[in-house]
Formats: sequence, structure tokens, C-alpha cells
Amino acid sequence: MTESENQADAVQESSGQKLDLSELSKLDLGPSWTDNSSRKKSSKEFARQNSPRGRSSTDSRRDRRGSLAKGHSRSGERDSRGFDERKHSNKDDRRNWNQSSHDNFQPTVKIDIYPDDEAFGALVKRLRATVRTYQLFEIAHLILEKPERYVLVVQNKAKKDGKPEPLYFSVQDHLAFETEDAAINHVLKYHLESYFDIEEIELEPPKGNFQMVNRCTITGELLGPPNYHRYQEFLQRHYAARINTMSFDNFVSKVESVKEQESIDAWVEAMKKGFKYLLKNPGENDPESFESLEAVRFFLLKNRKDGVVGSGEIVRFPGRSIERLPKGAIRRSIETYIENQLQFPLDTANNIRGRLRRHNFTVYKKGTKGISYVCAVKRKFRDSKTVFAASIQELIEFIEKNPNVPASRLSEMYLKIAIEKPEPEKLEIRDPEVTEEQPDVQDETSTVSHENGMDQAAEESEVPTEAIATSKVQDEPKTELKEEELRKLNQLMIDLRWLISEGYVTEYGDGRLFASQQLPDPKPKKTKVLDSQETEEAAPAEAPVGENTEAALLPDQDSPEAAENLD
Repeated sequence: MTESENQADAVQESSGQKLDLSELSKLDLGPSWTDNSSRKKSSKEFARQNSPRGRSSTDSRRDRRGSLAKGHSRSGERDSRGFDERKHSNKDDRRNWNQSSHDNFQPTVKIDIYPDDEAFGALVKRLRATVRTYQLFEIAHLILEKPERYVLVVQNKAKKDGKPEPLYFSVQDHLAFETEDAAINHVLKYHLESYFDIEEIELEPPKGNFQMVNRCTITGELLGPPNYHRYQEFLQRHYAARINTMSFDNFVSKVESVKEQESIDAWVEAMKKGFKYLLKNPGENDPESFESLEAVRFFLLKNRKDGVVGSGEIVRFPGRSIERLPKGAIRRSIETYIENQLQFPLDTANNIRGRLRRHNFTVYKKGTKGISYVCAVKRKFRDSKTVFAASIQELIEFIEKNPNVPASRLSEMYLKIAIEKPEPEKLEIRDPEVTEEQPDVQDETSTVSHENGMDQAAEESEVPTEAIATSKVQDEPKTELKEEELRKLNQLMIDLRWLISEGYVTEYGDGRLFASQQLPDPKPKKTKVLDSQETEEAAPAEAPVGENTEAALLPDQDSPEAAENLD
């Protein structure tokens, strides 16, 4: 187990809010490789959607002044099936995707993304309920689609004495900042009510002869007359709260003077209203109230600093809080990293892989390009010693001869019974409180038997249609089916569900079915007799179904030796 996997669970932060996951019901995360025509179409669409002005993916890699430089996020336009790990294995492509913008911006923090506990729990339940197999990249993209589904872990790239310099964070939401002042400004803007009760009060208007008033050209707010005794305080406060994209001197150069009497009167009228800050849970020697934010800031830093801001080499916070980060190097680094992950989620997929394994999911590679797949059950491979019930034997042989047959067409192709096709089932993340796992029908369906075939009780069992995750028959089909046809359909669903749940058949996210060919018999081993005069062939030992059968398969792209090459 790698260090990143060991740290995966340590960086999770449970969300206290309910997740809005209703939009996921439309997602189709089926692997595009199963159909050559759809793969080509999806690849072209992926290249067109992720290239500026509709250029090809090759041209977009040559011109790095793409959508990242313009600040446009196009993740919502991408096809969720557009990810093909084989297309993005080239190191040059990864290097091009990791270029952030045309001005060669260099991220200031190291970033990792992990799934949020609540979203990951809902995803795990759904994967176990459907028992379908999905590409690891597709699951990573599903997590990355909404900020509330992941947490961010950031670490300063700047080092001192060989160690990363600390980052500062607000205690309330753990957002990371480069300086302590930036952290306290964030607390005063978003979390002041956690420490104070705020009352609006009437104040005496400023007295004096004001000939002009200064105004911020960036926000349009009036700052006050330059000859007012609190003008510098207002200037500093406005810069700290509203301006984060430039230096203070550059900000001051963009302040303009306005001499219209209307603007001067508007500022005087605004100064008639103020706020009084009443301290919550005051100590014995603490003042009860404060009349300015500067006084509040000074008190918090002097007396309540540990409960307001903190520091550390690594800071984690929920993705939903990114929008509260001020514009600056940290936010820009995060947004650039997320955009790169949406295009090629390798780092996020690696972080998810370790956590899925700890939840007993099977993660394996398949094919010559080593595409990573995830499933709730471990694949099994039958050999000549494996004996199924007659109906299961016929079904698995049919699937072996017809690889990638859609489950929705199985009744038509296998039983020659035409029924109304059901809606394809999509992978989605549901609220854990309302997510219901599909009942496990393994104990109610047929089981493998070495000598006597399928148990009679299991053979005659019937499973309700709503309990089957694949090949559903609609309640009211357009064509009325005969009783014998209904019996065959019910048995087909039982057998198919059992084969998928046991791992002998793989059902991919788009509903296509695949079963590995029967394992060849192991080659007989030659052993020497005791007198060393002749040799005899040793009969291969029988192995229980699902145990030690994988070692006998020849090493090819669909063999367990290659397929189970876990990275």
C-alpha cells in the first residue's frame, strides 16, 4: 500500500450539508471502448468540446492559449463518456494539459483531491447495488463534477530549511491563506457572527468641510474624503475585504477623486449608520462591545487567536468552500489544478483507487493499454471442472460467443422473445439517507455444484422483477407475453443476476455483457519416479471453483495474470 493510499482516509472531511445530487440521474458512464462506432464518435466529440473554437485536440495542444487562459470552465459541456485512458497515455499530452495558462503561471501550492465522505459513501452503495463495472477515470470524473463531492488538501511549495513553509487557515472553515492577515480578513468577512452579535446603530454625521470624496474605480464604492481623519482606516479595510488581485500601491493608484456634491452627500449619509459588535461569551476582563472592525481585529488577534486562525504545513477544506477564497495565487492554483484533473484525472483516480480497495472493491486493468476498471465483485474464471446448472451453462456460453451483447437485448437474442426495452440504468450518487441497496439475490438463486448441478430449491426460486439490477422487464409491456415466456424471462434474470454477482459475467456501465472464455486445462507436469528410470505424467489436481484457477490461464490481455495486474 502506497503512502498516498495510506493518507487517503486521513484527509477526508464529512459534510454537514445535504448534497444536491439530483442531476446525476442523467449520467451514462458506460465505457466507450465496447463499441467501435460509439468510441470514434465520442473521441471526436471530446476533442471538439475541449478545444477552443472547435479546433482539434492536436491543435489545442499546440496552442496553449486555450480555455484555461480565458478562465472559461467547460467541464459542464463535456460528455461523461468521453474519457478513454488509452487516448491520454502519452506523456507529451499530459505535459500539455498541465500547462495552466499563456502567461506561464506557476502554482504556489501542491494540491490533492479526495472524495468527500458523504458523497463517497453514496457512490459505494450504488456501485454495490448495481454490481456493474466502470472505468476508474469515469468514477474520478463523477467525483470532480461538483465541488461538494470532494475535499482539497493543499501544501505550500515554498520551503524553508528543507520544509514547506506553513499556510494559515481560518478555524471555522479551514480555508488556506498565505498570510495571517488574509486569514483574519476572511474571518471578519464571513464568520464574524460566530464571535460577535452585531447591532446597527445611529451615528453622528462627520463634521467638516469636504470638497471631494475618493472612490474605488474597481468596485465603485465611496471611500471617504482624503482629509477625513479615518480615511486611511477605510482605505486599508476596503483593500483587505474587497481587493485581492493587486498590490496595495497599485490599488491606491486606481482610487479617483469625485467633486460632485451628490457623491459627497451620499458618503455623509452612509456615515450616519454604524455597527456595534457585542462580544459573545466575554471573559472576566474582556470589553462587552466594540465600535469598529479595527478594534474587533485587534481583540481577536490578541485574545482569541487560537480560536480564530491557525497554521500548518498541510491544510484541508471542503471543495464547496472554494468560492469563498479570495482571488489570488492559492485560488488560481486550485482552479488550474481542478481544470487539469477534469481533462485528465490521473491523480484523483489514484487517490480514489486506494480507498476503493479498502472498501473491498476490485480494481484491475484490462486490455493491452491497461485501462483501470472498478467493480464490487471479484472476477471469476471457469474451467473444465466447473459445473453449472443447465440454464446457467447455456447462458454463459451464449455470452462468451457474443461478447459485449447488450443486456437489454438478451431476451430477444437469446430467448427470441421480443419485449419493450427498458430505460438504461445510470450510475448516480444519491443521498445516503434515501439510497436503497438492491436486495442481494445470491442466496435465492442458483449456485455452482461440482457433482450434482444446481440445488433444486434454488432452481425453482423466483425473484421479484424490481430486485433485478439488469435486464428488467417493464410492468406493462406493449406485447402480451405468454406464461411460458414469462417463466423463461424470470429464469433468465435470475441466472444473469447470479452470474454477475458471482463475477463470472461482467456488466459494464452501458449495460453490455462480457464473459471470459473458459480456461484451458493446465499442462500436465512430468515428475521423476523414485527409481529415476522412467517418468510419468502427473494428473492435475482439482481446485475448487474460483480458487487457484487463474494461474492456469495463458498470459494474454484478458487473462487474470494480465487483468489482475493491479497498479
